[in-house]
Amino acid sequence: MTDELLRATVSVRGVILDPRGQNLILQRATDGEWELPGGRLAPGEPVRRGLRREITEETGISVEIHTPVATNAWVNDDEEGRFAVHYKCYTSQRTIDISDEHVDSAWMLPERARRVLNEPQTAAVQAVSNRPATGQPADQSLSQD
Repeated sequence: MTDELLRATVSVRGVILDPRGQNLILQRATDGEWELPGGRLAPGEPVRRGLRREITEETGISVEIHTPVATNAWVNDDEEGRFAVHYKCYTSQRTIDISDEHVDSAWMLPERARRVLNEPQTAAVQAVSNRPATGQPADQSLSQD
């Protein structure tokens, strides 16, 4: 048994695909790093509702949320525990209205997105790019809140 357990905040992120198969990524205002849209859940907030809220707040677009594609747990540079779930998402919108949290946005093919994202997010983009870019999830209930 492990003596020290991870205490972590939970975040959700969308690996958002457009009809061209490109991923949406955002550049953080704080450090210039690129990331997938998403963020932390509020206490008691349903996961998909929280993801939809975060994506709308950060980008102004609406998405179809499909299946989870990757999870990660880590301790950041400030010694804070983190746990993230990445979801495959689709949108037909390409015009982005970024929040003050970000300074730029870009639609990139998965290969290019993987070059600018950090490792946990790279794995999520890779997981989505290894799957069909169109179609519905096997379990339609996954698209519900």
